[in-house]
Amino acid sequence: MLIGTGTYDHPELPALRSPEVDCTRLDTLLRDPEIGAFEVQTLIDADRSTLERAIGEFFLTAWGDDVRLLYLSCHGILSRSDKLHFAIRQTDPERPAYTTISAAFIHDVMEECRARSIVVILDCCYSGLFLPGSKSDESARFEEALAGHGRVVITAGTRSQRAWEGHHPDAETPAPSLFTGMLVEGISSGAADLNGDGFVTLQELYRYACERLHQAGATQTPRMGGEMQYDIALAKVRKERKQRSPRKDRADSRSRRSAGTRPRHKPEPWQTRAAFGPASQPVVSDGVLVVHEAYRLHVIDLEARQRVHLIQMRYPGSPAFCEGIAYFPGKGGPLQSVDLRTGKPRASHPALVRDGLLGVSKDALYAPTQDGSLYAFDPSTLRPLWSFPAHELTITSAPQAAAGYVLFMARESQWSGEAADPGSNRIVAISEGREAWSYKTEAPLSLDWAVTDQGVYVVVQPQGPSAPQRIVAVNPESGEVLWSFDTKAPLTSAPVVADGVLIFGDTDRRLVALDTKTGNRLWDKEKKTEGILLLQPFVDGDTLFTADRAAKLTRWTLPTGRRVRSQDLLVSGDRQGSLAVNDGVMYATDSKGDVHALPM
Repeated sequence: MLIGTGTYDHPELPALRSPEVDCTRLDTLLRDPEIGAFEVQTLIDADRSTLERAIGEFFLTAWGDDVRLLYLSCHGILSRSDKLHFAIRQTDPERPAYTTISAAFIHDVMEECRARSIVVILDCCYSGLFLPGSKSDESARFEEALAGHGRVVITAGTRSQRAWEGHHPDAETPAPSLFTGMLVEGISSGAADLNGDGFVTLQELYRYACERLHQAGATQTPRMGGEMQYDIALAKVRKERKQRSPRKDRADSRSRRSAGTRPRHKPEPWQTRAAFGPASQPVVSDGVLVVHEAYRLHVIDLEARQRVHLIQMRYPGSPAFCEGIAYFPGKGGPLQSVDLRTGKPRASHPALVRDGLLGVSKDALYAPTQDGSLYAFDPSTLRPLWSFPAHELTITSAPQAAAGYVLFMARESQWSGEAADPGSNRIVAISEGREAWSYKTEAPLSLDWAVTDQGVYVVVQPQGPSAPQRIVAVNPESGEVLWSFDTKAPLTSAPVVADGVLIFGDTDRRLVALDTKTGNRLWDKEKKTEGILLLQPFVDGDTLFTADRAAKLTRWTLPTGRRVRSQDLLVSGDRQGSLAVNDGVMYATDSKGDVHALPM
């Protein structure tokens, strides 16, 4: 049922031109047997008795597996007693109790509805707060009033935002509301089919509208709430009819293809749900994509473009990955491994490992244990290769291999009751289970470091957590200091090293590139990102990618630091994580837990 009211008799309720267009366009799409295939009833500028009877019949005649969708586009009224109402043509804003359709009435009718699922979409305004043509900041209150078991409510914005009518070029061509226009666009074009399965679901349509409003620069954020056990398919994607070419053209085409190479098609961007909220940046392992959320691993099949496994973990820390296998501690701490493609357990080992400190590097799995030792395992069999008793050291980072050594950060263990010494932080290098060298710092170490065969680049905090830091380059073969660089502000994520260049971002939005041999700055002019970086920068060839809090994913040229272009994407913050690339496609996890595939 689609209800739109744009004409109002009372002078305090300005006319709205979008509601009729909203309902008309949604009616066409939802009624189309190749798209929505709904039975649709549309009411424009109807009176109160007609609307109340129609709404009552609409919900009370539902049964079994029915899905009932109610859409309203109109003014919203908040009474003096804080009750919510939907305006109709005869509404008097001073007397909403008997001149409107109340949210309480709709709520009561929905309580008696026996449909499997109820969807309510509200694109409503509250004219007492804003100029004519703008929409209410109270839309979230409708969500609270109408929500309940088996219902989903979508509103056009939050309490503190305006939800605008469309831009009307002239009197003869009114436009849909900004929010509803995005819904129509997503359904009609099929662009809201984010996972490419041929169906537009309710959650996909909501996420698509949010992204499009953000891209359009609209200062409104739709909200979605309620209880839904599974997603609801609202529309099918209309299949494009391919026109048959004349026989001669088809023959010529076949001869050209046989004589030359196959035409190459640029992959299309796509998006799919991974986690249930903010999560780590993805990792590609043996052809599958893995997103880590506390206590969960979401495994995405890159061909099917959807989640195929949800692997539960006992602890929240990050696991390690190697050739399609995930490693993490099981109940109580024994080392476990799981096949990412099948979701089934693989080899295990009774060693009690510490959560979040497993590392895979140079074809070996390194695992600090609860008793203070460090083990090296064969990743495929979990057969121990060697062990190192750390004794007075407490390992604080996932070990990494470089220049023939296994490197980790550690601090000296303290006796009970003794104050921890922040100057005891150090880097330790192990060779075949024996300590080769150790570099002890004079100030606390940040976990933001970069390890290569040419150098180990650590971040030292000389004066406090909010003060500038010092980047120190250490020779991985001897532990000798190669150079140091004092930053102007704290780093926001781990630095990245590629092709002799170290890149980092700081809290003042500076983007800095250093020569890894000398520590000298490479870019003459200061570069700044639009927001503070949320991830470790990513390098692919001569191209640098950054993602920041201003929802900008930006491409830079690495040699000069020139900004090439940006696109809107608010990623999920992951201080030690970065974007993932596989077969020319970049993958990123956004702030809602969705994975985006972006052809490079």
